[in-house]
Amino acid sequence: MAFIRNTSRYPREEVVRLVRLATSEIDMRRVCVNVKNSRRYACGGYAYDGVPEISNAPAKTEYLVTIRLGPPKMFPTVLPHKKRSPARAVACWREAVVAMAAHEAKHVEQYRLGRPRSEVECECFEAAVLARYRANAWGKTASKSG
Repeated sequence: MAFIRNTSRYPREEVVRLVRLATSEIDMRRVCVNVKNSRRYACGGYAYDGVPEISNAPAKTEYLVTIRLGPPKMFPTVLPHKKRSPARAVACWREAVVAMAAHEAKHVEQYRLGRPRSEVECECFEAAVLARYRANAWGKTASKSG
């Protein structure tokens, strides 16, 4: 289970729940997920193959993921995507957490298994997880409430 640090403007309990939901299919042991604010973008993420020296991640962390979230007024938004992957649209910050966490967790899986880094694979996984989130009743309610 990942260590999740939330310094974003959004409620900690909800952010943690969404990250856990989005990453439930991936081995997230020894992964630190930092969720923070962004002023420049609606959302973005990065998965590190290892942990940078300047990180404040716990000592036993093997991989670091950062997720950046803009203010609610930046949503809905459409994210860039590769030609062979599905369009990436997020309706609200909650969907952004789910999408970014799923995408970056898939990169962690690629690192762990020594597989090639594939944005298309991560974007397809992100789309599938986001679709399952939206199909869930509380996902639909959360998306509508901003």
